[in-house]
Amino acid sequence: MTEWGVIPSIRVRNMAEALAFYRGTLEFTLDRGGESEINSSLTRGDAHVMVETATDLYGNEYNAAIRERLGTLSCIALYMEASDLAAFHSRLEVAGARIVDPLAERPWGQEEFTVEDHEGNWLTFWKKTATD
Repeated sequence: MTEWGVIPSIRVRNMAEALAFYRGTLEFTLDRGGESEINSSLTRGDAHVMVETATDLYGNEYNAAIRERLGTLSCIALYMEASDLAAFHSRLEVAGARIVDPLAERPWGQEEFTVEDHEGNWLTFWKKTATD
């Protein structure tokens, strides 16, 4: 186990819809939780995400802030490495996923594309292209 790790928590209005998108379209694996749960953990390769519905698990002010922000747009993109990048991109196109930035090589030595989930969250999938 590493000393530090980051697992983003993506807040959603409907767990069943979220899991349909993340498990179906984005090909994540459900590690814990499910459609009737308030919190689910998913992985795709080495990428980990939590999907959580608004509940009263936290302090009153934080619960209210979660509900207020739920469904609002953000310019933050979660970056996830994907070794099968081109094939994955093709599968997402066929599935009708909203690709907000097409597959392209970037000047910083990686190929990437960005997809938007059903709640407006951006996920960027990438693969290293440059050699050191």
